[in-house]
Amino acid sequence: MKRRISLLLSIIMLIMLFSSVPAFAYQNGLLHGKQLSKSQVGGDPIFLRGEWTDGNESTYVELNKDVYAWYKFDTVKTISSTKFLVNSNMDIIFYDESKNVIFRYKYVPSGPKSVQQINFPTSIANVKFVAIFAPYDVLVYEFDVFENRQGDVPGAPTNLTATGGDAQVTLNWNSVTGVKGYNIKRATTPGGPYTTVANDVYGTTYTDTTVTNGTTYYYVVTAVTADGESANSNEASATPKGQVTPPTSGRAILVVTLDTGLEKEFDLSMTEVNAFITWYEGKAAGTGPASYAIDKHDNNKGPFKSRKDYVIFDKILTYEVNEYTPVSK
Repeated sequence: MKRRISLLLSIIMLIMLFSSVPAFAYQNGLLHGKQLSKSQVGGDPIFLRGEWTDGNESTYVELNKDVYAWYKFDTVKTISSTKFLVNSNMDIIFYDESKNVIFRYKYVPSGPKSVQQINFPTSIANVKFVAIFAPYDVLVYEFDVFENRQGDVPGAPTNLTATGGDAQVTLNWNSVTGVKGYNIKRATTPGGPYTTVANDVYGTTYTDTTVTNGTTYYYVVTAVTADGESANSNEASATPKGQVTPPTSGRAILVVTLDTGLEKEFDLSMTEVNAFITWYEGKAAGTGPASYAIDKHDNNKGPFKSRKDYVIFDKILTYEVNEYTPVSK
């Protein structure tokens, strides 16, 4: 019995040992879980498995001498740091969209295999491709690059929303624990490139008043601590628009079509029509009463002081406004 218990404990210890995989990749790693390609100089490219971007430092990919491995980003990136685990020399190369070399970092081990975390002195902008070149045979256990300098870097803000107003866009996002502030970045094309429009914003809301009505703007937000800046949040967009003042003079025939197909016509002033539209839009947004009273005016007959037709919001299929100018008699 004791032997069985001892054997069971040994099995449990082995399971715990092999399941305790070192967490390599930071949450902001640009290559985490990605599949890279490789080729020998002048050869055809082939896809690599993801052993060196899976966060497991016990798995690896072997690169033979004079072999390149690379990844092409969907959009250009600004790279501030890298982190990797290899057993031999390698070059890390950054290229622009035209495949020109922007920066080359040569790594030469100075001791036993260990995780290397490198913050570049200056961030490397306009990166479209990142590559590893093996001057000798090398085992690559993990490799990643980051937009931020590594340290206790905060996670990126989440659930960013943008709402357009008159010559302004209001942003809201979820808070990130322990930050000094947030940076607001904006572009006029999806995915950037972004320009920073505000630094060290406190709180989780910001109103951008440096916008032009009719232009669509795309935003991301980053969190900042003493150790660096997070990756970008999700992108949110909005189009600011000027307020349209509805006409208050003149009259219109308001035609309300119900879900039964029945049409109701009302001859109303534009002030009354605008009031109806305000009620309808408010109810569509979740506020206001379920029904609306429309004055029937000239249809007031008999002993009644007034006659009103009550329309129910969820029974309205469509409505139509036919504005006209009354003819003076």
